[in-house]
Amino acid sequence: LGFMLSGISVIGAVKAATTIALIVPILALGLPIMDTTFAIVRRYRGGVPIFKPDKGHLHHRLLDMGFTQRQAVLLMYVISAMLGLSAVALTEVSSQFAVVIVCVVLAVVLFGAKKIGIFHMNDTSNPQQ
Repeated sequence: LGFMLSGISVIGAVKAATTIALIVPILALGLPIMDTTFAIVRRYRGGVPIFKPDKGHLHHRLLDMGFTQRQAVLLMYVISAMLGLSAVALTEVSSQFAVVIVCVVLAVVLFGAKKIGIFHMNDTSNPQQ
C-alpha cells in the first residue's frame, strides 16, 4: 500500500502540482487509509494496544447496523469507486475546483464516519475479539 502510494505520487508529480500529486493517491486509496487511521486513533484514545484486534472496523460497523455481508461489501465498493473517481477528477480540473472536490469529499467522509459511529470512543475499552 505504501509503495503503491509513493509510486503513484512520483508519477503524478510530473503531470500535476505537488499538492494534487500527493492528494490523488491518498484519495484513490482512501478507504483502507481511513479505516486504518480511524482504528489506530480509536484504539490509542481508548488505551488499547493499536495492534489488538477489535470489531470497530468499517465492515464490522456496517454489519452491526444491519447490513448483510454482501451489502456491506457492495457499499465499500461504491465508496472506493467514488473516492477513485474523485481522485481522477482532481487531475483533470482547475486547482480551485480541486479544492472544492477535496472539501466535499472530506465533509462526506466526516459525516459518514459520524453517522456510523466511528467517532464514538467508549467502545474501545473492551474490544471484541
